[in-house]
Amino acid sequence: MYDDEVVIIGAGVCGLATALALQKKGIKSVITEKSETLRNDTGAAITIRPNGWRALVQLGVANILRHAAIPLQRHKVIVF
Repeated sequence: MYDDEVVIIGAGVCGLATALALQKKGIKSVITEKSETLRNDTGAAITIRPNGWRALVQLGVANILRHAAIPLQRHKVIVF
């Protein structure tokens, strides 16, 4: 059905980052997404831990994102 080597389900942040990483390694991929339009939800935030920043460095986008990032001064994890 596909000529690509990898099929990625979901065009969110992780799906797009995975596709970019595979492309940089020369591996063909295709992304499938059920939504026909971009979702422009507002009021969202993400936390990127050290391993996530290392992955962003490998993707070549960490420096761009660091300019927009607001470093946490402190945080508290609550487990239910």
